[in-house]
Amino acid sequence: MISSASKEKIFDIILADALKESMEREFAEVDKIAEGEPHKFSLSFERKMRKLIRSIGRKERIKKCADICFKAVITASAVFGVIFGGLLTQPDVYAAVKNVFRSVFEKYDTYEYNGESISIEDFNNNIRLGYIPDGYSLSNGDYSRIDVMLIYSGENDEIIFEYGIADGATYFLDNEHEVYETLSINGKEYHYYKSIDKDFYDSLIWYENGYSFSILAHLSKDEFIKIAENLEK
Repeated sequence: MISSASKEKIFDIILADALKESMEREFAEVDKIAEGEPHKFSLSFERKMRKLIRSIGRKERIKKCADICFKAVITASAVFGVIFGGLLTQPDVYAAVKNVFRSVFEKYDTYEYNGESISIEDFNNNIRLGYIPDGYSLSNGDYSRIDVMLIYSGENDEIIFEYGIADGATYFLDNEHEVYETLSINGKEYHYYKSIDKDFYDSLIWYENGYSFSILAHLSKDEFIKIAENLEK
């Protein structure tokens, strides 16, 4: 009969071997990513990373959410690099337009929204794209009490539409691979980022009636504006 002490030792050996095997598998996956194999995190993981970044530097009174724009393919180390790089860098404020303050850093821009306040109870989570380019349809959605992300899928690409309560929110956007342009159309100001790298999305962001909006896609500038001007609320 095996003693309790012996059983515990056997269990410890089995557990150690299992953990070692699991760790080796994880390192193998990391090596694949490091070698350049494309990896795309799940919608759930991106949501969690958004919440982590949104918790940094928010107002004391905030019970709203910040919006964040991710690259099409991004690693966790890059996300944390943006976070801590932002904490160590003093922003250079380029413009304060209406309720939107844009600050420019070396590799990313931030947008701070300070305007009309919308309560959680009044948040409209039913905003949709009224115009969708041919070949795209709504395929997935991720909802919280204060923001919404919708994915419209085409044959080989996606349109990512996000919006949320803007007041007190901060929006981080990569600027290392984009050319920036401000667009003023029908009394609204849009911030447009045209990617110089096909692996990154073009982006359009704007503020309206207490909401922050963003669209990420591989589309022409005209298509971005047509989508933004035809929201169903």
